[in-house]
Amino acid sequence: MPCRLNVYVCFLLILTIWHRLCFLYGKRHMLNPGRAPAIAKENAMKLVSAVIKPFKLDDVREALSEIGVRGITVTEVKGFGRQKGHTELYRGAEYVVDFLPKIKIEVGIDDDLVDGVIEALCKAAHTGKIGDGKIFVSPLENSIRIRTGETGSEAL
Repeated sequence: MPCRLNVYVCFLLILTIWHRLCFLYGKRHMLNPGRAPAIAKENAMKLVSAVIKPFKLDDVREALSEIGVRGITVTEVKGFGRQKGHTELYRGAEYVVDFLPKIKIEVGIDDDLVDGVIEALCKAAHTGKIGDGKIFVSPLENSIRIRTGETGSEAL
């Protein structure tokens, strides 16, 4: 009888640990494999980040407003790509500028607007010269409007 009790206690202990790990890592569906959560397509969102030349900011803002983008985040950044910086002449001395000033724009959007946003960014930021910038698209898991508590696409 004591042997059965130890096996039962061990089984309960293992089961309890497994349940806690499942909840800890957000995999609640592992507890009930027949009811795995479906990913809602209507909540699919993307974060589009673009690094552009500073003088193109107004053109990009106008182009995004025209296609229905309601808000953007703008950050002044420095960096280099294939340009690898340049040299400047100041009071007769030559200086190497390794990091060039750029503007980073971040836009949280619904999945169905991604192609339009990318097209608008490309057209508005294009100069045809080296250093026009880059666009990065990544999945956006959630967004929350702090004032109202709205989440997902409603908060964008």
